[in-house]
Amino acid sequence: MIFSPVDADEFPSRGGRPSIARGKRSTAGPTRLECVKIPTSHAVGYVTVAAMVPYLSIKTAWLLGSDIGVVDRGLMRTAPFVVGNLITAAMEIAGAALALALVHQWGRRLPVWLVLFPLWVATGLLAPVMLAAPLGFLAGTTAAPAADTPVDGLEGWVYGVVYAGFILQGIGLGAAFVLHVRARWGHIFRSQIGARIATDDDAHLDATALPGSSRVRATAVLVALVLMVVAVRLLWAFGGPTGLASEEPNGRSAAQRALDASTASLALAGLIGVVILVARRPEAIRAWLPLTAAWLGTGAMSCSGGYQLTLLLAPNTPFDTTGAGGFGLLIATQVIAGLLGASILRETLPSPSQMPRPSVLVH
Repeated sequence: MIFSPVDADEFPSRGGRPSIARGKRSTAGPTRLECVKIPTSHAVGYVTVAAMVPYLSIKTAWLLGSDIGVVDRGLMRTAPFVVGNLITAAMEIAGAALALALVHQWGRRLPVWLVLFPLWVATGLLAPVMLAAPLGFLAGTTAAPAADTPVDGLEGWVYGVVYAGFILQGIGLGAAFVLHVRARWGHIFRSQIGARIATDDDAHLDATALPGSSRVRATAVLVALVLMVVAVRLLWAFGGPTGLASEEPNGRSAAQRALDASTASLALAGLIGVVILVARRPEAIRAWLPLTAAWLGTGAMSCSGGYQLTLLLAPNTPFDTTGAGGFGLLIATQVIAGLLGASILRETLPSPSQMPRPSVLVH
């Protein structure tokens, strides 16, 4: 809340009449404070941006040459880390702009793709961390769960600050997105899988109709790919070998296994969500439930997997990629599955601009 002084003549007297005559100002006496309330939606956006400040502060310090939180002095001044820090800092700034856009009126006037695509990328990167980081810390490790070959040159508190911030950012962006959808497409929360949806131009989407054969074939391919990813990720989560030489002889850390488990869970949830949306069964279920699962699952497979694949394939990567052939193949399969699932999701539902208003929703 922001408090500003207001003259005493702005308030009525005990009898309900103005304290001074109209048109005159009081020349003496104390002033009162008027409480100016910040809308809840705006507060969500501001808190989300505040959660990004520690991460941006650390990145800025590293880009300016500081060794704060770095055990291996000079590590952050090497070319791969300078480029990586620039890119991730820019992504964080974009995330801050997105958080503000979601909660302000001007954000509702932005093109749909300019809101949904960056948010899909952001949730895809944050969701696995939000699930894996608490598991990793509970297992007694402070290693970063966001990379399969984490850097050992950072102090433990850095991971605590960064990943706690990621969790808060994910919660904040999720809350801001819900508020944005309610304000912009609130009818989506009331739509059901078995509803016949009429758009404003009277073009009807009969949700009880059978999906097209091409969509069924694409979904069958998606099922095969996702089940493969889930099976291998769970194998790694329970200590199975990945083939990476950097993990021998101690194997994967608890944080890395937590990431495997969270990725497998999100991938399976995304698959279930896409299948429900394609089959449009069960009819009574609220559409936002499978839509949310499909959104998170496809985003996590595509974006988190793409991040890991970039670490493996980037020139002069600081990570040990010896023996990463099979590992990289699985990550590539995960990215392909995520993109395929997102494509099916995009083709399954009408665009938000074509979704019905509550008054034209026909059950």
